[in-house]
Amino acid sequence: MTEWWEVTLVIFGGIITILTAWNLIESRVHKTKEPTAILESRVLEIERKMIKYEEMFGRDKARLDSFDESTRVILQALLAIMKHDIDGNNIDALKKASDELQEYMIHKR
Repeated sequence: MTEWWEVTLVIFGGIITILTAWNLIESRVHKTKEPTAILESRVLEIERKMIKYEEMFGRDKARLDSFDESTRVILQALLAIMKHDIDGNNIDALKKASDELQEYMIHKR
């Protein structure tokens, strides 16, 4: 009878040892995969933000381009007014302002 208990205890002890080893291996594998999973989630979050920022930057660029075009048109109109006023009073100052504005418009593009 004592042999039967000894065999049973050895079998259950072996099962417990195998299950404990399995749990240890599983926890090690989980710990080694955890940094990769965290990194992957961070990369996905950054990619989503980047797509959002690219859309926002695209809209901002289009808006700034339209501002640039409108500023160019306004400056051309202002230059035309200044050239018209050159025929009147204070010709030297208007000529200087006209030259500076024309220089600005040339170098701005």
